[in-house]
Amino acid sequence: MIRGIGTDLADIKRMKKIVSGKAGKRFVENTFTENEIGYAGRNIHKLATAFAAKEAVFKALGSGWLEGKEVEVLRNSEGVPTVVLHGKTKRIAKKQKIKKIMVSLSYSDCCALAVAVIC
Repeated sequence: MIRGIGTDLADIKRMKKIVSGKAGKRFVENTFTENEIGYAGRNIHKLATAFAAKEAVFKALGSGWLEGKEVEVLRNSEGVPTVVLHGKTKRIAKKQKIKKIMVSLSYSDCCALAVAVIC
């Protein structure tokens, strides 16, 4: 049974401006886990896609944005995106009896798109 659906669209130019600005390093460190940073490196499209996925998951849970690092977007051995929850977000999902979170990610030159479905 589907319990929630969330979508988000992140603007690539805006993300690039944020990441390259004065507070960019702090934004990245506060929003993304070490695993996400290791995967994305300085690739703005990958960072924007991970950010959109985090937003989509929060929307699907109905929690609103809590803490960026609490939703971790990883890739399995086949490159399929997976979601790992941490902290308060994990507790919310447990309370809602969430069994599975699926995400679909895509990006173009202008934007990154994420769709999250929770069951």
